[in-house]
Amino acid sequence: MSVNQVLTALGRWQLELLPTTPRETLDALVEFGHVAIIPGRVDVRTAGDGLLTAARYVGVLRTGTRADDGRTKVPGDKVTIGGAGMEMWLGDEDDKGSVFENATQFSSASFATTITGLLPASGAITVGTLYSVTGTYSGTHQWQTSRKAISYVCDTMSTTSVPVSWRVNGNGTIDAGPESNLFVTTPQCAIVRRGAGEDMSLRALPGQLNLAQDVEDFTTRVVLLAQGEGESTATGSADINPGLNPYKDIHGNTLVMTRMVSESATSQTNATVRAQLALSQWVGPHRALTLTTADYEIDGSFSPGDYVWAYDPDKGLIDTGNEIVFRGQRLNPLKLQVTETTWPVTAGHTVAYRSGAGTWTDLTDYVAFEQGTTSVVVGDFERQLNNSSAEPVGSRPNADTSIPGIPTFVTPFSGAAYLDGKGFTRSRVIVAWNAPNNTDGSSILDGDHYEIRYAVDTDLIYPATWAQLSQVRWMDLQEWRQPFAAPTGQWLTVYVAWGDTSVQLQDLSPGVGYDVQIRAVDKAGNAGNWSGTTTFVATSDNIPPSTPAAPSVAGSRIALQITHTLGKATGGTYNLEADIHHLEVHVEYEPTFTPSTTTLKGKVSATSGMLQAQIPVVTTVQVEETSARYVRVVAVDIAGNKSAPSAAATATALLIDDAHISDLTVTKVTAGTISADWIVGSRIKTSDTGARVELNSAGLQAYSAAGTQTVNIASADGSVSIVGQLLSGTTGRRVEINPTSTLLPEIRFYPTSGSNYAYINAVSTGTDANLGLNSGTFVVGADTLYERLYLTPNSIQLALVDLDQNRKGGYVAISRSAASLGNTDGSLDYYLSVHDDGLILSSGYFHNYFSALTNRDALFVGYQDVSGLTTVSFGYGTTMASTMAPVVTLADSGALKTTQVTSANTTGFTASFSAAASGGANLAFWIFRV
Repeated sequence: MSVNQVLTALGRWQLELLPTTPRETLDALVEFGHVAIIPGRVDVRTAGDGLLTAARYVGVLRTGTRADDGRTKVPGDKVTIGGAGMEMWLGDEDDKGSVFENATQFSSASFATTITGLLPASGAITVGTLYSVTGTYSGTHQWQTSRKAISYVCDTMSTTSVPVSWRVNGNGTIDAGPESNLFVTTPQCAIVRRGAGEDMSLRALPGQLNLAQDVEDFTTRVVLLAQGEGESTATGSADINPGLNPYKDIHGNTLVMTRMVSESATSQTNATVRAQLALSQWVGPHRALTLTTADYEIDGSFSPGDYVWAYDPDKGLIDTGNEIVFRGQRLNPLKLQVTETTWPVTAGHTVAYRSGAGTWTDLTDYVAFEQGTTSVVVGDFERQLNNSSAEPVGSRPNADTSIPGIPTFVTPFSGAAYLDGKGFTRSRVIVAWNAPNNTDGSSILDGDHYEIRYAVDTDLIYPATWAQLSQVRWMDLQEWRQPFAAPTGQWLTVYVAWGDTSVQLQDLSPGVGYDVQIRAVDKAGNAGNWSGTTTFVATSDNIPPSTPAAPSVAGSRIALQITHTLGKATGGTYNLEADIHHLEVHVEYEPTFTPSTTTLKGKVSATSGMLQAQIPVVTTVQVEETSARYVRVVAVDIAGNKSAPSAAATATALLIDDAHISDLTVTKVTAGTISADWIVGSRIKTSDTGARVELNSAGLQAYSAAGTQTVNIASADGSVSIVGQLLSGTTGRRVEINPTSTLLPEIRFYPTSGSNYAYINAVSTGTDANLGLNSGTFVVGADTLYERLYLTPNSIQLALVDLDQNRKGGYVAISRSAASLGNTDGSLDYYLSVHDDGLILSSGYFHNYFSALTNRDALFVGYQDVSGLTTVSFGYGTTMASTMAPVVTLADSGALKTTQVTSANTTGFTASFSAAASGGANLAFWIFRV
């Protein structure tokens, strides 16, 4: 169950629905409707068609399966739906869709005009946003789908520096233009081998990067055959840049590899451009890069068409031409374009279906969500950086009328059973065949792929054992000769590349018959006929359960009580295979006895539901002996396969189980465990005095040795009172409340397994309540420091302090009348203080008070309009301790004029000018303490 998205291609998707999906919901799912997958939970009824633009993915419903998966023996419990992406509306994988049956011509048309003219006439896809592309297009399109025609135009109008592409949106519109307008060309995400995480502007995903390289397609020259026949054939050519050809032949000559390309629909005008475009795909080694990331939720990180960084220096994924900084480290990654992603549909998504009439149905509650990794494919990345399309260019100049013949299956097929990730038994089979010739007897030289389709065979009779029948109600059975209805379902199709002659079909139901057919398809799209139906039966479940662990046994005079936690002998609990059906209980006198029908004392149900809910198996077998007995259990699965017996557990008759006691008084209870519903009329307590716990109608209370109540859980309103420390754990990451013996109000946070912690505490001096927010400690030089935010009734302080709470370095202090920036150890050169009296500056220092100023420290600075004046006087507003030394400058209409201080004392000063100041004159002054 996943979504496969491919750049400018159909891709595919498939979802599995729960067997509990209502019939009316299944009936509403009609082919060619749309399924939207939206991140988060959304009310489908109110969102409506807004889901099409909000969705992470919108696909077209084309397939559905309603069958029996063979695991539960319940008919019709396998329901899947699937289909292709929205690109299908431009033309599907068989080139069906809106086809240009009549020639559609363009002459020096703009990019937007061309794309609009190539949209389906049916209106299945409409114009979204068409961005400007430099140049014009001329050409003719006939016998093509819209998808192939649009891809052709985008490839033709692309350049090395400005690649052009297109995409179909979830609301049925198309966007086309330069890739920089459609996709993220400046990577915001990186996939790395090690060191994944988040940075301010970059997200790095952990992943496995696999690189394959070959030069099988390397080309030095392309000759393209365009329109026409014979001598009138239009041609175009392109040659490799010599600097890109480092290869030599055996005699040391520069390597020559000329490739012929045929495009009968290409005009003479576009022949050279198409030849250069074709050559650009083969001028370097073929490098196929597959990235698998464990972070399966990549929504918002990238989509097909976006560029990402890929960095793994161990595999040569490094480019010194690129440099990024991630978490303080400089990396040189490759810049690659994502051409394909495959991601799982996980819990947390909304899944909704839209019918052709626009009616929405919410499927979220019926989807079997999954977990897994995300696969990211980057085709030949050097070519991908220069070309927006990874598809091969062109078709043959003459129509390919050859039809592939029918492949012949090589029978019998080989197969085996296996356990899936959920612990259920499934089957796989390897289907093999012989390659055919064309129907005219000629060899197939242009083979493209094989299509293999298979479906459950409905003609086979599916027998059942009595054990299987016991699990189904009589009314649910079919006719006597076939108790279970044959599962039905549509064909499932797989595609195999030409050259391969076998494929493995997986996730088959064990013991179920399947019909399989095959056909061949060439590169021109000519498909041969389907072969006759070959029927095979998937391998039955022949995998026994794992050996179970030894049971726990409690003995009485008349019976043994066996408890088993459904764990394997190798360790663990509730980890036996999910197709388990029951446990056999065997009892004998010797510990190494072999289980048989004579030692079988009982069978007890054990199902996958008990594994999931972690419910132990508990049963009682009647053994009327008092001597020691040895008990072994055997696990049996749904198909009747039996495991090896467990190790023996022993028990001697010591207890009488409650089924054989008519009444019980408290005086009889001396040890062991009581499991029952008791009604207590008074209270339960561990002691009358001292340290004790008491349960009564008021709630639950605990007392210390001194008789002080330390815990009180009130039954009336659920309130809880605890005296003492409260810990979320004793080691590792945890939170501790009141961790000290003095029970100072304090909360400590341990984010790691070490001893360093951050904490919040409250202290008091008198009746006030002060609050401290403190970081963990760290070492700077010889000092052990921590950050502290301290809130008191008239002060807020933010500072670095040592363990003695002495300030170290810069600090900030705010009170009702002042705000200060300061430093206590000289590492900073500036002090700033803002008081009710204003801002004070002196010789590069800001001081808190006037009295703190020393000689030659500046006290006041100012700038005053003195237009039309010959003298001006200023007062300090307060009497200074000594006469001040003003420094003044007069700027008059941009010119500096002579001025002097004619008087100065402890309260102010007077400045005089050589001539009356004109309009716009200003006096600037600094006043220093003498």
